[in-house]
Amino acid sequence: MKKQLFQLTVLLIGLGAGLGHGRTWTEAATGKKIEAEFVSADAKSVTITIRGGKTFAIELSRLSPEDQAFVQQRRQPTAGGAPGKAVAKVEDCFEELKKLTADKIPSAGESHAALVAVDEAIRQFMAEKGIGAVTFAVSKDGKVLHDRAFGWADADLKLPLQPGVKMRVASMTKPVVHAAITTLFTDGKLKPEDLVFPLLDLAQYKEAKGCDARWQRVTIQHLLDHKGGWDRDKSGDFTFNADMADTMKVQVDELTPEHVMRYGLLQKLDFDPGEREAYCNYGYILLVRVIEKVSGQKFIDYLHATVCKESKAPSFSLSSTDARDRQPGEVWYHYHPEYPRKTVPLPIRTEARDGAGGLACTAADYSRFLEKYWISGDPRKPGVNYRYSFNGSLPGVSAICAQGEGGINYTAICNRRGGGTTDWNDDLRKVIDAALEKVAAELR
Repeated sequence: MKKQLFQLTVLLIGLGAGLGHGRTWTEAATGKKIEAEFVSADAKSVTITIRGGKTFAIELSRLSPEDQAFVQQRRQPTAGGAPGKAVAKVEDCFEELKKLTADKIPSAGESHAALVAVDEAIRQFMAEKGIGAVTFAVSKDGKVLHDRAFGWADADLKLPLQPGVKMRVASMTKPVVHAAITTLFTDGKLKPEDLVFPLLDLAQYKEAKGCDARWQRVTIQHLLDHKGGWDRDKSGDFTFNADMADTMKVQVDELTPEHVMRYGLLQKLDFDPGEREAYCNYGYILLVRVIEKVSGQKFIDYLHATVCKESKAPSFSLSSTDARDRQPGEVWYHYHPEYPRKTVPLPIRTEARDGAGGLACTAADYSRFLEKYWISGDPRKPGVNYRYSFNGSLPGVSAICAQGEGGINYTAICNRRGGGTTDWNDDLRKVIDAALEKVAAELR
């Protein structure tokens, strides 16, 4: 071991003579740094090249956690299928729980007698997928009828989970952001046609020099409707790009929403604003910047003064990447780093993507939000019911919600997802809908 460490240190010292371009790479054990370009990587090593063209392979285990996370991202395919800086998806990193059986999964909370079969279906789903924590709430006519917690409050599966725990809702953050923007419309402080570029004074940033001219035509409504001009299926979702921290000259754990906003100025639009719809995380990160600029308040403070107050849903908060920085009452996530074990950190920064998926809350409070606002973000009127649904998916999160024609709303949040895909969202929805449909008439 000592011999291998010595050999790597000598290699890094030798590479140091070629400093001057590329990424800064750091040896974990000694802190020594080099400048080199990423070439390629496999599961165990990364190949880099220094100025002059010399190429070297280094074991990933010898590099810093940030370097390992960077390589993990670069190994993912772009929308076009080739490795690159744009990331289509990231495989989740976790340790499997011990084998679960449905009858051994604890549950607690307020229960409606008609929903016993729904609870059992959720337990079966948890056992099948290996999920350690789920919260589930059902509401109707302004009242939470069912508020349940399944599983455990710790990764060692010793402490039963209790109701009232907060969990990240991932992209289910977006309807809440939309609702907050709608309050600014209602109060006359913002208009749908307002242009984003001058409103946020984006010209002040150096990244705006030479940016895509179509940026000047992007409106608030374009962002709300996912019509701003960015298409992740064509160019990848750049809010996940591994080179963002390097580009903005900060560490991954220093990334902020402003860095994401400025990084987006460097990206070329994929279509003219308003031309068509393409799901876009970046637009909702921008919308939170709009809320803060127009209201003069921090996003979470404005949210509590408006949407949360109207919904009587006080648990909403912004989650943190590091478990030690989260507010009391937020759950553990089945994704590294957690517990807290020293592992390769998340290649994304939760705090930097606030409007795209950074909110956490109880399942009951999200259902209370659904009582007052449509998933579209518009206020609901009493007695008017439609059928809508929405999903959220991030490392350590599978979240679903629904508004039913009979006035029934539900929210289910899991602390794990299926290996970097959104498949579990649809699977969970089918399980809950099938069980709920049989007893919907009994919910009063």
